Amino acid sequence: MKIGLQRIFARARADSRYGTVAIFMLAFLIRGLPELLSGPYPVGYDLLAGYAPSILALPATFPLKLFGWLWSPLSVFILWVVWKISTIDLFLLLKLAGPIFYGLFVSSFYYLLSKGLGWNEKKSFFTALLFLLQPGVLRTGWDQLRLMLGFIFLFVLLARTKCNIVSGAKERPVTVVVLSVLIVISQQLTAILLFSVMIWQLFKVFFKERILISRRILFVLIPSIIIFTSQLYVAYFADTGFPSNFAPIYLPSGSPFFAFTNYFLNDPRFVGESFFTIWAYVGNLSLYVVVPLTPLALKGFFKDDTLLPILAWLLVASYSIVVFPWFSLAYYWFWVFLLPIPLTVYAGNSLDKLGAFDGKKLKLLTGFLLLGIVGFGYATSVVSIGYPFAYTYMPPGLVSSCVDLENIPNIKEAFTWINMHFPANSVVVVPENFQGFAVMYSRSDLYMRIAPPLLSFNEVVNLIEEKPNVIYAIYPTDAVEIDGIEMLSEFGRVGVFRTAI
Repeated sequence: MKIGLQRIFARARADSRYGTVAIFMLAFLIRGLPELLSGPYPVGYDLLAGYAPSILALPATFPLKLFGWLWSPLSVFILWVVWKISTIDLFLLLKLAGPIFYGLFVSSFYYLLSKGLGWNEKKSFFTALLFLLQPGVLRTGWDQLRLMLGFIFLFVLLARTKCNIVSGAKERPVTVVVLSVLIVISQQLTAILLFSVMIWQLFKVFFKERILISRRILFVLIPSIIIFTSQLYVAYFADTGFPSNFAPIYLPSGSPFFAFTNYFLNDPRFVGESFFTIWAYVGNLSLYVVVPLTPLALKGFFKDDTLLPILAWLLVASYSIVVFPWFSLAYYWFWVFLLPIPLTVYAGNSLDKLGAFDGKKLKLLTGFLLLGIVGFGYATSVVSIGYPFAYTYMPPGLVSSCVDLENIPNIKEAFTWINMHFPANSVVVVPENFQGFAVMYSRSDLYMRIAPPLLSFNEVVNLIEEKPNVIYAIYPTDAVEIDGIEMLSEFGRVGVFRTAI
């Protein structure tokens, strides 16, 4: 193994692309393991719940809007083009997409370390290896194709500008314009991190170095800002509505301001609960994603103008919920899953300070072997991860999807049954994890209503404002209390129900 790594580093020194390819292949292989074990269906919540129906529906965009992706559709569009040109089976395409996106995500992280931060090949390689084996990072690679695509462009942008976007806007204007726009139309969370770095560096240039910012630099940075602002306006303030046959059922946000929420009203996990529940969820998730990296990250911390603003934003966005859950930044769990990005860089710097990369440290090899066992076990679902307070965000293993893989034929059969038996224009409620199947397999005249996650059908009925005389549903049988509700048919653990209002 030692000889093999020495060859990798020797070739990487001769040709930097070799290290990038080596890291890509390692990431591709470990992310490909769950796909080999999942049969004909891709793993990942969003792959079947969002990507498959969105690709099938294009150029119609209503699924993108239903899933909240209409304003950042680049990954879906790329997959749609590949699907149309190649004529490959859609599920097979998605099974390949997960490992490919993860490989590009990790290799672009390696590229940032080696080119953006100027680290040597060995330090960059082992830090990227530490990154790709973490269960929290693997969870991001499980289904977040849009997010990974945004980070691929962000890491490349930071690498190409030597982690100085303002200087890069002057020296490489085309690169900065193109990549920043691609980041914005890939995923909004990565766009926010781009702007956090951009604003930090602009303020430093203007207030600390007392240098006037040229109009040329502003013209390079403004296009991505205009596009992002337009996305926010359309998403939050323009009433574009949903198609009549597909619409979500919302819980109240509890906040009049976009991007903020009252978790005690908006999140089923916390409705009617206390601070203790908040702490339990955030604390348990952090145990898997943040805590293992923290000691090394603290020792290897260094001040710079790229990682520091990213870390500052991520800490605020991740943990504002524990300070003031009535009015805090939305989607805290997504931000928690992004904290390993800066923390891994600091951890890699710490390991270098400790001499772990000098080739004589048995502890390094042992540590990576143990982490590899955990990562391999998590990818194959041999090692189960997730306390009850964490696994609603983080699956116990990667060989899983939005529904139990063995239950997918039952769900398809249930939709076939309702297409044959339900009256025209019937209102049908399905849980959020069934929404992709509803788009792909339901009759076009049925009025599908998408219920919030973690709620039983009985609870969802009370949230429907304009109630018809009869409401139908396709639901897991264990999420329906039969009192006052009639089961029309049953397919494995999936039931077809009817209730009269």
